[in-house]
Amino acid sequence: AAPADACVSGFIATFGRRAYRRPLSPDEQARWLGIAGELANGDAWQGLRFAVSGMIQSPHFLYRVELGEPDPADPSRRRYTGHEMASRMSFLIWNTGPDDLLLDAAARGDLLTEDGLLAEAERLLDDPRARTAIQEFFAQFLDLGRLDGIDRDPVRYPLFSPTMIASMRTEVQLLVDDLIHRRDGDIRSIFSTRNTFVNSELAALYGVEAEGASAVTFVPVELPADGPRAGLLTLGAFLTMNAHETENSPTARGKYVRARVLCQDVPAPPPDIDLNLDPKEGDEGKTLRERLEQHRSDPVCAGCHAFIDPPGFLFENFDPIGAWRTLDNGQPIDASGDLDGVPLTSARDLADILKDDKRVGRCMVTQLYRHATGRREVVSERLGLDAVDLDFAASGNRFRDLVLTLVTSEVFRTVSGEET
Repeated sequence: AAPADACVSGFIATFGRRAYRRPLSPDEQARWLGIAGELANGDAWQGLRFAVSGMIQSPHFLYRVELGEPDPADPSRRRYTGHEMASRMSFLIWNTGPDDLLLDAAARGDLLTEDGLLAEAERLLDDPRARTAIQEFFAQFLDLGRLDGIDRDPVRYPLFSPTMIASMRTEVQLLVDDLIHRRDGDIRSIFSTRNTFVNSELAALYGVEAEGASAVTFVPVELPADGPRAGLLTLGAFLTMNAHETENSPTARGKYVRARVLCQDVPAPPPDIDLNLDPKEGDEGKTLRERLEQHRSDPVCAGCHAFIDPPGFLFENFDPIGAWRTLDNGQPIDASGDLDGVPLTSARDLADILKDDKRVGRCMVTQLYRHATGRREVVSERLGLDAVDLDFAASGNRFRDLVLTLVTSEVFRTVSGEET
């Protein structure tokens, strides 16, 4: 009824709590109520429009302000407040701000206890929004954004179609959803499972029978036990986004295994290095592997390439769209390689190793923490992440349990020494 009446004041308090993800302080409440009144020009709605416009330009809305407070259990460190924990949890599990129930739990002090955090985290995970947020995490973790804009010459690659990239992305999404929400099994198996989902064009690409599949209908299939494919690293998405337009890139594929699957740092090449591997005079009849071996003879290149190329060679039987091949430039393909000195003969061998590799689980812990915090971990947080990894392994490497373990862990609930 009036520019600064009780109704306007109540709205500012309610909207402010949702926008700032915490209650407004008395000074903030007075400020925004004053703006609503002063700029109303006799129209309460106009005053509210100006107040709302100002609030959603505030750093408290645009950024997650996480300062923490002294920890009563250990005065030498700081813990995140209940409302800061509400935001940390909600943006991790829902990829959006906390709802009223979570803010109420923060106000009661529930989010300062492990039991309270666990109860709210389970509620958030049971909400459909969690599925969307988990897919967005895996899209970042697996670097699926690199599929955007990929094209291939249909004359050179007749199995390729304008819709195939979208099909490859959908296949990965269905696989993630199946492993986490239906099977609730070891999430590391994403790199070794023979189960996947295909439509008609992916079935043709993989050479598998897929009854009921069409251009728009995906069906579950089990890849042949004696076939060359098992796990994400033998599917179209990985193989295509880690290849050039007309030829493979063992270096890109090996780097992906090192950096994305095992979380190992791979340094960038020196700026003065020639990265061009186009065939040169005298290269007629040579395979890509032979040309790359010649490139690796440069001592400046040898160190990094000896680290990333051997696992990348394991995928040489898959062309730049992920189709199977046996020849490269008319020559038989050598797809042997190794991982940290363990000799391997194919991508299937790599899948068998990754199935039980503890580094794969630890890397998922690291990647989820980076996703949750928006930054790389610092030295003081590594022991805390080691503890999360131990609990994750004890749970059978179930992804839902990883989220719950991370949310209730000390590394997620306390401010690191480097941040203070």
